[in-house]
Amino acid sequence: MNIRVTGQTQVANAIANLRRQQADAVTFQQQLSTGLRVRVASDDPTAFAAASTARTASKRAATFQETLNDSAADLNAGVSVLQEGMNLLSRATQLALDGASGTQDANGFAALATEVDSLIDRALSTANQQQDGQYLFAGTAGNVKPFTVATTTPDGKPATIAYNGGDERARSLVSPSQTVDTKYVGREVFQATGQDVFAALIGLRDDLRSTTLSNPQKAAAASARLADLQNARNRISEVMGEQSGTLAGMEAIQTRLQDLKLNADTRAGDLEATDYAEAVVGLKLQESVFQATLGVAARLLQPSLMDFLR
Repeated sequence: MNIRVTGQTQVANAIANLRRQQADAVTFQQQLSTGLRVRVASDDPTAFAAASTARTASKRAATFQETLNDSAADLNAGVSVLQEGMNLLSRATQLALDGASGTQDANGFAALATEVDSLIDRALSTANQQQDGQYLFAGTAGNVKPFTVATTTPDGKPATIAYNGGDERARSLVSPSQTVDTKYVGREVFQATGQDVFAALIGLRDDLRSTTLSNPQKAAAASARLADLQNARNRISEVMGEQSGTLAGMEAIQTRLQDLKLNADTRAGDLEATDYAEAVVGLKLQESVFQATLGVAARLLQPSLMDFLR
Protein backbone atom coordinates (compact mmCIF):
# COMPACT_ATOMS: atom_id res chain seq x y z
CA MET A 1 0.00 0.00 0.00
CA ASN A 2 1.51 3.33 -1.07
CA ILE A 3 1.10 5.97 1.61
CA ARG A 4 3.65 8.36 0.16
CA VAL A 5 2.52 11.99 0.35
CA THR A 6 3.42 13.73 -2.88
CA GLY A 7 4.39 17.38 -3.17
CA GLN A 8 1.19 18.03 -5.10
CA THR A 9 -0.84 16.64 -2.20
CA GLN A 10 1.01 18.83 0.27
CA VAL A 11 0.36 21.91 -1.84
CA ALA A 12 -3.33 21.05 -2.14
CA ASN A 13 -3.58 20.57 1.62
CA ALA A 14 -1.83 23.88 2.25
CA ILE A 15 -4.19 25.72 -0.09
CA ALA A 16 -7.20 24.09 1.56
CA ASN A 17 -5.91 25.12 4.97
CA LEU A 18 -5.40 28.70 3.77
CA ARG A 19 -8.94 28.88 2.45
CA ARG A 20 -10.42 27.48 5.68
CA GLN A 21 -8.38 29.85 7.83
CA GLN A 22 -9.33 32.80 5.66
CA ALA A 23 -13.01 31.84 5.97
CA ASP A 24 -12.66 31.60 9.75
CA ALA A 25 -11.01 35.02 9.84
CA VAL A 26 -13.82 36.49 7.74
CA THR A 27 -16.33 34.99 10.16
CA PHE A 28 -14.69 36.73 13.11
CA GLN A 29 -14.48 39.99 11.12
CA GLN A 30 -18.21 39.82 10.38
CA GLN A 31 -18.96 39.17 14.04
CA LEU A 32 -16.98 42.24 15.01
CA SER A 33 -18.48 44.48 12.31
CA THR A 34 -22.13 43.41 12.76
CA GLY A 35 -22.12 42.67 16.47
CA LEU A 36 -23.82 39.35 15.75
CA ARG A 37 -22.33 35.93 16.39
CA VAL A 38 -25.40 34.03 15.18
CA ARG A 39 -27.08 35.22 12.01
CA VAL A 40 -28.10 31.97 10.36
CA ALA A 41 -28.73 28.47 11.65
CA SER A 42 -25.36 27.19 10.44
CA ASP A 43 -23.54 29.63 12.73
CA ASP A 44 -24.83 27.82 15.84
CA PRO A 45 -27.92 25.62 15.37
CA THR A 46 -28.76 25.41 19.08
CA ALA A 47 -28.36 29.12 19.76
CA PHE A 48 -30.19 30.03 16.55
CA ALA A 49 -33.22 27.92 17.54
CA ALA A 50 -33.32 29.39 21.06
CA ALA A 51 -32.95 32.94 19.73
CA SER A 52 -35.75 32.34 17.20
CA THR A 53 -38.02 31.20 20.03
CA ALA A 54 -37.16 34.33 22.00
CA ARG A 55 -37.79 36.57 18.98
CA THR A 56 -41.19 34.93 18.48
CA ALA A 57 -42.07 35.58 22.11
CA SER A 58 -41.00 39.21 21.71
CA LYS A 59 -43.17 39.67 18.61
CA ARG A 60 -46.14 38.08 20.39
CA ALA A 61 -45.73 40.46 23.32
CA ALA A 62 -45.45 43.41 20.91
CA THR A 63 -48.68 42.34 19.19
CA PHE A 64 -50.50 42.20 22.52
CA GLN A 65 -49.07 45.60 23.42
CA GLU A 66 -50.45 47.06 20.19
CA THR A 67 -53.87 45.55 20.85
CA LEU A 68 -53.73 46.80 24.43
CA ASN A 69 -52.91 50.33 23.29
CA ASP A 70 -55.80 50.32 20.80
CA SER A 71 -58.16 49.03 23.49
CA ALA A 72 -56.99 51.67 25.93
CA ALA A 73 -57.61 54.35 23.31
CA ASP A 74 -61.18 53.06 22.85
CA LEU A 75 -61.84 52.99 26.57
CA ASN A 76 -60.32 56.42 27.20
CA ALA A 77 -62.50 57.82 24.43
CA GLY A 78 -65.48 56.03 25.96
CA VAL A 79 -64.81 57.57 29.37
CA SER A 80 -64.67 61.01 27.75
CA VAL A 81 -68.02 60.37 26.08
CA LEU A 82 -69.56 59.27 29.37
CA GLN A 83 -68.18 62.33 31.14
CA GLU A 84 -69.87 64.49 28.53
CA GLY A 85 -73.07 62.54 29.18
CA MET A 86 -72.72 63.26 32.89
CA ASN A 87 -72.19 66.95 32.18
CA LEU A 88 -75.26 67.34 29.98
CA LEU A 89 -77.42 65.44 32.46
CA SER A 90 -76.17 67.75 35.20
CA ARG A 91 -77.21 70.71 33.09
CA ALA A 92 -80.59 69.10 32.44
CA THR A 93 -81.02 68.64 36.20
CA GLN A 94 -80.36 72.34 36.72
CA LEU A 95 -82.95 73.19 34.07
CA ALA A 96 -85.47 70.89 35.76
CA LEU A 97 -84.80 72.62 39.08
CA ASP A 98 -85.33 75.99 37.42
CA GLY A 99 -88.62 74.71 36.00
CA ALA A 100 -89.68 73.30 39.36
CA SER A 101 -88.91 76.52 41.22
CA GLY A 102 -92.37 77.98 40.51
CA THR A 103 -90.91 81.24 39.27
CA GLN A 104 -91.22 80.59 35.52
CA ASP A 105 -93.85 82.04 33.25
CA ALA A 106 -94.83 80.65 29.84
CA ASN A 107 -91.84 82.28 28.14
CA GLY A 108 -89.51 80.98 30.82
CA PHE A 109 -90.75 77.42 30.38
CA ALA A 110 -90.39 77.76 26.59
CA ALA A 111 -86.79 78.95 26.96
CA LEU A 112 -85.99 76.02 29.24
CA ALA A 113 -87.54 73.59 26.75
CA THR A 114 -85.44 75.06 23.93
CA GLU A 115 -82.26 74.49 25.92
CA VAL A 116 -83.31 70.91 26.65
CA ASP A 117 -83.74 70.46 22.88
CA SER A 118 -80.06 71.35 22.49
CA LEU A 119 -79.17 68.85 25.22
CA ILE A 120 -81.06 66.11 23.36
CA ASP A 121 -79.05 66.88 20.22
CA ARG A 122 -75.84 66.83 22.26
CA ALA A 123 -76.80 63.51 23.82
CA LEU A 124 -77.34 61.98 20.37
CA SER A 125 -74.04 63.32 19.09
CA THR A 126 -72.23 62.16 22.22
CA ALA A 127 -73.66 58.64 22.16
CA ASN A 128 -72.69 58.35 18.46
CA GLN A 129 -69.04 59.24 18.98
CA GLN A 130 -66.42 57.30 17.01
CA GLN A 131 -62.84 56.20 17.58
CA ASP A 132 -60.75 55.36 14.51
CA GLY A 133 -63.90 55.13 12.39
CA GLN A 134 -65.72 52.76 14.76
CA TYR A 135 -68.67 53.73 16.95
CA LEU A 136 -67.78 53.46 20.63
CA PHE A 137 -71.24 52.44 21.81
CA ALA A 138 -72.44 50.12 19.04
CA GLY A 139 -71.06 46.93 20.57
CA THR A 140 -69.82 44.44 17.99
CA ALA A 141 -71.50 46.43 15.19
CA GLY A 142 -68.83 49.11 15.30
CA ASN A 143 -69.55 50.34 11.78
CA VAL A 144 -73.26 50.96 12.46
CA LYS A 145 -74.43 54.31 13.82
CA PRO A 146 -75.98 53.22 17.13
CA PHE A 147 -78.60 55.91 17.79
CA THR A 148 -81.00 57.55 15.35
CA VAL A 149 -84.21 59.53 15.66
CA ALA A 150 -87.09 57.09 15.23
CA THR A 151 -90.03 59.52 15.42
CA THR A 152 -90.38 63.27 15.67
CA THR A 153 -92.78 65.79 17.20
CA PRO A 154 -95.06 67.90 14.98
CA ASP A 155 -92.38 70.62 14.97
CA GLY A 156 -89.67 68.15 13.87
CA LYS A 157 -87.95 67.58 17.21
CA PRO A 158 -86.87 64.07 18.32
CA ALA A 159 -89.73 62.20 19.97
CA THR A 160 -88.21 58.70 20.28
CA ILE A 161 -84.68 57.36 19.77
CA ALA A 162 -83.90 53.98 18.22
CA TYR A 163 -80.84 51.83 18.94
CA ASN A 164 -79.34 50.13 15.86
CA GLY A 165 -76.04 48.75 17.17
CA GLY A 166 -74.95 45.29 18.23
CA ASP A 167 -76.33 43.38 21.20
CA GLU A 168 -72.94 42.22 22.50
CA ARG A 169 -69.87 44.10 23.65
CA ALA A 170 -66.79 44.11 21.45
CA ARG A 171 -63.81 42.46 23.16
CA SER A 172 -60.09 42.43 22.53
CA LEU A 173 -57.51 39.81 23.48
CA VAL A 174 -54.83 41.76 25.36
CA SER A 175 -52.80 38.85 26.77
CA PRO A 176 -52.60 35.10 26.13
CA SER A 177 -55.42 34.50 28.61
CA GLN A 178 -57.27 37.80 29.09
CA THR A 179 -59.80 39.88 27.14
CA VAL A 180 -61.24 43.30 27.86
CA ASP A 181 -64.55 44.86 26.82
CA THR A 182 -63.81 47.84 24.59
CA LYS A 183 -66.99 48.91 22.81
CA TYR A 184 -70.14 48.73 24.93
CA VAL A 185 -73.74 48.10 23.91
CA GLY A 186 -75.22 51.59 23.70
CA ARG A 187 -78.72 50.49 24.63
CA GLU A 188 -77.40 49.19 27.97
CA VAL A 189 -75.64 52.48 28.63
CA PHE A 190 -77.98 55.22 27.38
CA GLN A 191 -81.33 53.42 27.30
CA ALA A 192 -81.24 51.08 30.31
CA THR A 193 -84.67 50.29 31.76
CA GLY A 194 -85.60 53.02 34.22
CA GLN A 195 -82.34 54.86 33.42
CA ASP A 196 -82.96 56.05 29.86
CA VAL A 197 -81.01 59.22 29.08
CA PHE A 198 -83.02 60.10 25.99
CA ALA A 199 -86.40 59.37 27.55
CA ALA A 200 -85.55 61.50 30.58
CA LEU A 201 -84.49 64.46 28.43
CA ILE A 202 -87.38 64.18 25.98
CA GLY A 203 -89.88 63.80 28.82
CA LEU A 204 -88.53 66.92 30.55
CA ARG A 205 -88.68 68.94 27.35
CA ASP A 206 -92.24 67.81 26.58
CA ASP A 207 -93.37 68.74 30.09
CA LEU A 208 -91.79 72.17 29.86
CA ARG A 209 -93.30 72.80 26.42
CA SER A 210 -96.71 71.24 27.08
CA THR A 211 -99.73 73.23 25.90
CA THR A 212 -102.13 71.33 28.15
CA LEU A 213 -100.41 71.84 31.49
CA SER A 214 -100.70 74.96 33.58
CA ASN A 215 -97.56 76.65 34.85
CA PRO A 216 -97.90 75.07 38.32
CA GLN A 217 -98.45 71.68 36.68
CA LYS A 218 -95.34 72.19 34.55
CA ALA A 219 -93.37 72.99 37.68
CA ALA A 220 -94.62 69.81 39.34
CA ALA A 221 -93.84 67.75 36.25
CA ALA A 222 -90.32 69.20 36.06
CA SER A 223 -89.79 68.28 39.70
CA ALA A 224 -90.92 64.71 39.01
CA ARG A 225 -88.40 64.44 36.14
CA LEU A 226 -85.52 64.97 38.55
CA ALA A 227 -85.62 61.33 39.58
CA ASP A 228 -85.48 60.18 35.93
CA LEU A 229 -82.46 62.39 35.27
CA GLN A 230 -80.70 61.15 38.40
CA ASN A 231 -81.35 57.51 37.49
CA ALA A 232 -79.93 58.08 34.01
CA ARG A 233 -76.94 59.84 35.51
CA ASN A 234 -76.36 56.95 37.90
CA ARG A 235 -76.24 54.50 34.99
CA ILE A 236 -73.72 56.63 33.11
CA SER A 237 -71.63 56.84 36.28
CA GLU A 238 -71.70 53.05 36.71
CA VAL A 239 -70.45 52.41 33.19
CA MET A 240 -67.80 55.12 33.47
CA GLY A 241 -66.57 53.51 36.68
CA GLU A 242 -66.43 50.11 34.98
CA GLN A 243 -64.42 51.43 32.05
CA SER A 244 -62.08 53.36 34.35
CA GLY A 245 -61.51 50.20 36.38
CA THR A 246 -60.69 48.25 33.23
CA LEU A 247 -58.17 50.92 32.22
CA ALA A 248 -56.50 50.68 35.63
CA GLY A 249 -56.21 46.90 35.27
CA MET A 250 -54.75 47.27 31.80
CA GLU A 251 -51.82 49.24 33.21
CA ALA A 252 -50.72 46.12 35.08
CA ILE A 253 -51.06 44.04 31.91
CA GLN A 254 -49.00 46.61 30.02
CA THR A 255 -46.23 46.32 32.62
CA ARG A 256 -46.20 42.52 32.35
CA LEU A 257 -46.06 42.68 28.55
CA GLN A 258 -43.18 45.15 28.68
CA ASP A 259 -41.28 42.81 31.01
CA LEU A 260 -41.98 39.81 28.78
CA LYS A 261 -40.78 41.63 25.69
CA LEU A 262 -37.68 42.97 27.41
CA ASN A 263 -36.76 39.54 28.74
CA ALA A 264 -37.28 37.93 25.32
CA ASP A 265 -35.24 40.62 23.55
CA THR A 266 -32.47 40.30 26.14
CA ARG A 267 -32.45 36.52 25.77
CA ALA A 268 -32.26 36.73 21.97
CA GLY A 269 -29.58 39.39 22.15
CA ASP A 270 -27.46 37.34 24.52
CA LEU A 271 -27.70 34.33 22.22
CA GLU A 272 -27.00 36.22 18.99
CA ALA A 273 -24.57 38.91 20.11
CA THR A 274 -20.84 38.80 19.50
CA ASP A 275 -18.52 38.17 22.43
CA TYR A 276 -16.04 40.85 21.36
CA ALA A 277 -13.16 39.63 23.50
CA GLU A 278 -13.57 36.10 22.16
CA ALA A 279 -13.92 37.33 18.58
CA VAL A 280 -10.82 39.54 18.77
CA VAL A 281 -8.74 36.70 20.22
CA GLY A 282 -10.09 34.33 17.58
CA LEU A 283 -9.31 36.76 14.77
CA LYS A 284 -5.76 37.31 15.99
CA LEU A 285 -5.26 33.56 16.30
CA GLN A 286 -6.52 32.97 12.78
CA GLU A 287 -4.27 35.68 11.43
CA SER A 288 -1.24 34.07 13.13
CA VAL A 289 -2.15 30.60 11.87
CA PHE A 290 -2.81 32.02 8.40
CA GLN A 291 0.65 33.64 8.29
CA ALA A 292 2.30 30.40 9.45
CA THR A 293 0.43 28.40 6.82
CA LEU A 294 1.45 30.92 4.18
CA GLY A 295 5.08 30.38 5.16
CA VAL A 296 4.74 26.62 4.83
CA ALA A 297 2.95 26.96 1.50
CA ALA A 298 5.61 29.31 0.20
CA ARG A 299 8.33 26.76 0.93
CA LEU A 300 6.31 24.01 -0.73
CA LEU A 301 5.83 26.09 -3.84
CA GLN A 302 9.49 27.15 -4.26
CA PRO A 303 10.85 25.86 -7.65
CA SER A 304 13.73 23.38 -7.43
CA LEU A 305 16.56 22.50 -9.91
CA MET A 306 14.56 19.44 -10.97
CA ASP A 307 11.63 21.74 -11.95
CA PHE A 308 13.91 23.52 -14.42
CA LEU A 309 15.36 20.28 -15.77
CA ARG A 310 11.93 18.72 -16.45
